Order: sequence, then C-alpha cells, then structure tokens
Amino acid sequence: MTGENIVINVENVTFTYSGSKTPALTDINLKIREGERVLITGHAGAGKTTLCRLFNGLIPHFFRGKLKGDVYVKEYNTKRYDVSFLSHMVGMLFQDPASQLIAPTVEDELAFGAENYGVPPEEIRRRIEIYLEVLRLKEYREQNPHFLSGGQQQACALGSVLVMGSEILVLDEPTSNLDPIGTFQVFKLLNELSQRERKTLILVEHKLEELLPFVDRVIVLKKGEMVFDGKPYELIHREDLEELGIRIPQVTALARRLKQKIPEISIPMTLDEAYTTFEKIITKKNINREKCEEVAKNYIANKYTKYKGEASGEEPIIETVNLTHIYPGGTVAIRDVSLKIYDGEFIAIIGQNGSGKTTLVKHFNGLLLPTEGKVYVFGKDTTEASIIELSKNVGYVFQNPDFQICTRKVREELEFGLRNLNLPEEEIEKRVEEVTKALHLEDVLEENPFSLSKGERQKVVVASILAMKPKVLIVDEPTTGQDYRTSRDMMDFYKKLNDEGKTIIVITHDMELAAEYASRVIVLNYGRVLLDGPTPEVFTQIETLREAFLKPPQVTLLADKLNKYGIPKEILTIDAMYECLEKSLGGI
Repeated sequence: MTGENIVINVENVTFTYSGSKTPALTDINLKIREGERVLITGHAGAGKTTLCRLFNGLIPHFFRGKLKGDVYVKEYNTKRYDVSFLSHMVGMLFQDPASQLIAPTVEDELAFGAENYGVPPEEIRRRIEIYLEVLRLKEYREQNPHFLSGGQQQACALGSVLVMGSEILVLDEPTSNLDPIGTFQVFKLLNELSQRERKTLILVEHKLEELLPFVDRVIVLKKGEMVFDGKPYELIHREDLEELGIRIPQVTALARRLKQKIPEISIPMTLDEAYTTFEKIITKKNINREKCEEVAKNYIANKYTKYKGEASGEEPIIETVNLTHIYPGGTVAIRDVSLKIYDGEFIAIIGQNGSGKTTLVKHFNGLLLPTEGKVYVFGKDTTEASIIELSKNVGYVFQNPDFQICTRKVREELEFGLRNLNLPEEEIEKRVEEVTKALHLEDVLEENPFSLSKGERQKVVVASILAMKPKVLIVDEPTTGQDYRTSRDMMDFYKKLNDEGKTIIVITHDMELAAEYASRVIVLNYGRVLLDGPTPEVFTQIETLREAFLKPPQVTLLADKLNKYGIPKEILTIDAMYECLEKSLGGI
C-alpha cells in the first residue's frame, strides 16, 4: 500500500455474493485519507452497503462470496485480519440499527463496545453523558432500547459506535429514521468530531441537503461501479443526478432550473447562499409582488384540494376520542388525542422521534387498544373488533418491512394475506398480477424476499397489503433508505391510489415529500397534537414546528427569508417557487 496517511485502500475489488451471478461491486479502486469526510451515495441497490462492508472485514469474513482484489485498513489486509481486530480501528453503524442493539438498557448499550475494548470506565462514563445529551436519549438511559421508537433506536446504535472512539467511522444511513433537527445535530456532532479529533468519516446517505456543505468528497455508485469521485460543488453541476438517484438540496435544484432562463445565476448549496443569490435576482429584476402572490395562491388552491374538516359535513372514517396509550412500564406514548380522519384524505403525520406517531396509527387497525378513550374505525369501536376484521379496511405497512415478511418467495408473500381471506385461486392470481405490475415486481417473484434490498423488501410488503384492497393504507416511513427517484416513485404511487379513492396516511421525517404530497399534516409533540391542518398552514408555522424538532422544506425557509421582497411564505415546493419567480420577474 502506498500513499501518506491513507487509512483505507481498496485495490481492484470486485465482489459477488454467494448465490448471485451479478457482482455487487465491480473494479473498485479507492483511497481514503486520515481525517477525510467522505459521502457515499447513489441509487438503492447501487452497492453502497456492500462497499462499507469491505472496510471492517465483514466482507469476506462474514458475508461470503467471491472477492477479487485487496482491501487495506492502514497496513492491514482485511483478508488476513478478522472483524474483531479491524473493529478497533473501524466503528460501523449498520443500515438496520435494531440489528446492533443487544444490551438491556440504553446506557448499557452505549457502554458495551467500549467496555469490550478496554476503554477506562471514567472515560466511558464521560463519553456516555456527552452522547446521551447530543442524541436526546438522556431520559431513556434506563429503558430497553428495543422498546424505543425507530429513530431513538438509530440514535442509540449511533451512540454505541461513537462511545467506542474508533478513529474511522463508517455510518450506513445514520439519520434515516431521525427527525430534521436530530439529523442536523448528528451531522454537526460528526463535523466537530472530524475537526477536533481528526476522525475519518465515511457516510452513506441520501440526505445531501445537510451533508454537501460539510463533506470533503462525494463518491457515487451506480450498479456496483464508481461513477463519480469528486468535490460536492462538482457533483451538483452534473446533468444525470436524477438518473443516479441523487437528491440535491432544494435551493440547488431551483437554481439549476432557473439557470436556463437566467444564465448568470450562481448555483447555491446552502440556504444562506441561496438567499444571497435570489435576493440579487429579485432586486435586480424588480419582482411583481401582486403577480407573485396570485401565482402562489392559485398553485396552493389547485394542489391541496383533498383537505377535509368538520366543515365538510362528512362522517369520519377513523375517529379517536381522548385517546391515551400507556405502555407496560408506565411510558405514556399518546395523551388525550382527539382526531377525525375523512374518506379520501392524504395525511402526513410528522413529529420528533418518540412523539407517538407509530403508537397512534397502530390504534387504527387494532394492533394497539386504548388505555383510555375510544377509537372508531368505520363506525366500529376497535375494542369490539378483531385485528383481522379491521385489516380488511385498514392496511398497515410497518417501518421495518422485515417484521411483516414471513415466506420464502415474493410470490408467496403476495399470496399470503389473500389465502388467509379464503379467496378463490383465480381471484388470488388476479390480485397478485395487479400489484406485481403496479410495483414492478415481475423480476423478483421467485426470489427470497430477504435477498432483496431494504427498499425492494418494502415494495413487497406494500404490494402484499394492497393485494387485500384495504380502503385505508397506512405507511410508516415509506421512503426510509430509498434513493430520491425510488422515493418519488413510491409517493407517486400512493398519490395515484389516493386519486383512485383510497385514504392514505404516511408517517414521515421527510418534510419535502410531506409538503408535496399531503393535503393535511398532523404534528405530534410528546404524544399530543401540536398542529393539525392544511399542509400550507402547518408548514408556515416555523417556530411552532421547531418545538417538535421539525423544520419546513428548505424552499419554504427560503420563501420566508425572501418574504420582505414579496415572496409568499406559503410556498412549499420547488415547482411553486419556480412558477412564482418565472411569472413575476420581468425579463426572464
């Protein structure tokens, strides 16, 4: 191995998993230097996780297959040194945090790895206190991590890696389940660690809005090949970003689009850069305030038409009355929640990690029953109905698709629920064919679901639920771990179902997609409803959202900063901002 301060060196690596004919990685050559902050991104299934598994010896010592080439961590060839040795230097957070949690309490979990590597007890205690605070886990230190929300589990798993103090951190989607403020805090922490302690950071992420300004280098994979390796500013000027599954910051996408009409515009990467850029354009070209407000008003009126309230005069299909849920052990997850959900709505439920989002929706199909209060689904008290009866009307896709997969073939998984309904064979075949085509699963019908990527497994679960034709579909974190293109495809599919009459309820930390697709937003904060209303109304309450550790889409924050120049605060999407600027700026 050559090169000063090279801590990871990948030389001519091609890797094919056992049982697969197609290489997961092909001819990878890569050097990472001490203290570098490297982002690895690309479409779902591009090989990002496989690449990370090379860095601590999981390949070839745990995941078997055919490995060509060599990987060095410092001077150590990973073929000759096992995972336990390499993990002294390389701390790794897996894509599925729950698979890393083994201790009975959060505090024990954070201490476990460091204790095994002989870190002095007083130093372990010092680090634990720091990361409990930063990761917002202090009040959960004595709780079993498996009883926490998905986001809190992710924070706990990340904390356990950080407490070990490894000099190289490999973090596979470390914020995929975290709320926006939590995401910001984690990236801020990692930035401070890299600067103060010269940590080498290797991050697999789709959240480029927060990461691009902070990383030194971006690597993009496509179908197992490295197609880009360069600086963030070089990446955002590429023309094939959507094809690569890359979601650039909203302000960057907006400026790229406007550049066709305003060639002199600079391409910003942060909100502050965007404010400076657009302020110059607006003042130079003399914006027509009245036209801008008219365009925004019409856009909102046409886009968010599915919102319903009591004024509609309709009967709700789901209603909670003073709903409270207390888990064994005394944790109050939901407090006195009263909601009415109407037929045909598209609702996003958002809130900080542990706010009670998943607990709330599990009452809609009888997976949980109220500790206090009532829940009515299509007029039926859920305490008087079976889960099977409720599931005919309300389908629920879990946050972790693996919790719902129970067969060895995709086709069998799609048939499973239908057979439990005792449907005729011809009807089962017809429905399976419909959902297979709708979600493009034709090529994997004979595959084992667990051999697929997480995003593909989620599609299988969605298809199995849709085959049962529920009137209401609840999807918990539908875009977690998905690349931008796949995320939009999934959300477009849910919108199509909504347009066909299904009621869609999504739990999400993705404010951008919530703003674009949902007509109503419900914000939970510590188990209570903080906000509930039409999407534009909710997302313009920036200070109130901050109470729930949330922030509006980046383009909405830009609109708020530019409001003094006549840009309406209610702008929630790139399309709305582009249309507003295009029609209200003279001479473009």
